[in-house]
Amino acid sequence: MLHGDHVTLRAIERDDLPVLHELLDDDLELIARASDTPARPASLAELEHRFEERLEEADPRTMRFVIEVDEELIGECELHFIDHFQRTCHLGITLGRAYWSKGFGQDAVRALVDFAFRDLAMRKVGMEVLADDERAVGAYTKAGFVEEGRLRAHAWFDGEIHDTLVMGILREEWASGPHH
Repeated sequence: MLHGDHVTLRAIERDDLPVLHELLDDDLELIARASDTPARPASLAELEHRFEERLEEADPRTMRFVIEVDEELIGECELHFIDHFQRTCHLGITLGRAYWSKGFGQDAVRALVDFAFRDLAMRKVGMEVLADDERAVGAYTKAGFVEEGRLRAHAWFDGEIHDTLVMGILREEWASGPHH
């Protein structure tokens, strides 16, 4: 388990799937923000099937966690595109809407970034976010991420094309920053 100031990150268990489904998979906006594929509702059976596939075909380039606050599941996060040669990875996070703007996302991001640098020996953690998602961009900036570039007209969201920001944090920035 990984611990932030208020959150705990732990491996996703089969018993978590109904709660994750209710929390995240019924909200198309959340699905659209968290994925590069078209948003569509998924059944609990689909979620269970994906879980089983991931167990059978464990991908060492991805680590997924649930996010808990006081033993209540509030979302999920992951490190993906883990490259041990380049020592880079990407971060993704999805919180249930009721838990937005309470600092839990920043806390989970900090715990995950700390794990990437301390335990996985990464030198950089990156991510992409919709450029006009001020809430998310602000949260990532507060967690120490900096804008590295802009992908113009890159993402389809809510019936329109949007720019995407490429953000990242380097090991040195993390080690010397107040977010550490």
